[in-house]
Amino acid sequence: MIQIIYVTDTGREIAQLLLNELPESHLLPAKAFVSNTFSRNDALIFIGAMGVCLRTIAPFMKSKKTDPDVICVDSAGNYVISVLSGRIGGANKLTRRIARILGSLPIITTESDNEGFWGLDTLAPHFGWQEEHRNGRMNHIIFHFVSGRPTVLKLDVRGSRGVEYLKRTMPAHVELYDAETEVEADILLLAVSPFWNPTVQQFSKSVLYRPQVLHLGIECIRECPAGELPRKIRDLLHQHNLSEKSIDTIDTTAQRADEMLIQSLLMAFPWAKLCVHELEENNTNICEACANSYGPLLMEKQELDDVCAVSVSISREAQLGGHIEFVGAGPGDPDLVSVRGMQFLQQADLILYSPDMVSERLTHYAKKGCTVRSTDNMKPKDILPLMKKYYKKGLQIVHLLPGDPTLSPILAAEKSLLEKENMRYHITPGITCTSKDS
Repeated sequence: MIQIIYVTDTGREIAQLLLNELPESHLLPAKAFVSNTFSRNDALIFIGAMGVCLRTIAPFMKSKKTDPDVICVDSAGNYVISVLSGRIGGANKLTRRIARILGSLPIITTESDNEGFWGLDTLAPHFGWQEEHRNGRMNHIIFHFVSGRPTVLKLDVRGSRGVEYLKRTMPAHVELYDAETEVEADILLLAVSPFWNPTVQQFSKSVLYRPQVLHLGIECIRECPAGELPRKIRDLLHQHNLSEKSIDTIDTTAQRADEMLIQSLLMAFPWAKLCVHELEENNTNICEACANSYGPLLMEKQELDDVCAVSVSISREAQLGGHIEFVGAGPGDPDLVSVRGMQFLQQADLILYSPDMVSERLTHYAKKGCTVRSTDNMKPKDILPLMKKYYKKGLQIVHLLPGDPTLSPILAAEKSLLEKENMRYHITPGITCTSKDS
């Protein structure tokens, strides 16, 4: 809930305008403000002098992780100022929204926002990751980062919106991790990784973002006692250099879904979801089922205490390595390609297209260094060696097809060849349109 707090009649007019535009909001005169107003609301918007705003909220402020968003708008409506919980709470975002409503100037003093730096403490909730930091308080780590001090970024997964955002917006003082990276005395590691220890080097400070890409397969006896098993499973994951915070699903059979062990694991790893596989009673091979459903195993089946067995697989779309994306070019106008298709074109290392069927302007989305090749006069068996060359290097390939590729005979022919070579691919449908004479 948002409380819009006004001091004067002039402020009430602005407050009423915001009330009409923010349906989740309520009006409150400043004299009615009490301690519960601060603690029971998601955001407070003060219309009036900054001094009044600060004196009102000062006695109740506790922590940036729990305090509500606080925004102050001057009585003339010229300025909208983010006062409290700018990044974590979302006051900066709400400040910009209010400024657009009023046609005002947003005032944001958060250094990471103003410098175009990442908000290290907001990346995890924004992209649905878990977060942990080692060897340093988060405030000290953020100060290191926004001061432009040496930072390396390690990406152990691919394909996600968050990973592509980090690649696209990497500040000048951040370098991509390399196995030859020399660890200096004061260097920060940022890693998006399901691995418990993403590097063999020890960094003085690190923030580890845990994407939800692992699938924990559990087989167990009937009436399996939980006891210390959740802790032992966590320790087993660490022994195989895997983080429990990257578990997306806990997988078991329908016959074992209600077992105490499964329920205890869901409590121990509350970010994970239960996934039930309908296997026949005599087929309890969850390890194989997970590999077929999700992707390759990172941890083969391990027995624990003669009562359960554990395995871990990783989502195919997250696994590092080569990838082929068939992208629908849509009806021909480059402005009508899907947003997802455009993003793949911007990420690609190789773009294949036929100038006779697809607008060449679509290839202008290509990043610097991307190879763009025409497939005119090439058959699928001729295209395959070129794809394999880039695929084996772990690079990203886009094949642009007209309209919706799912309807293309070219796709059908190439899919067959790729599946024989065990090469991973995905399809981004194109926008299709039909016209009728009026």
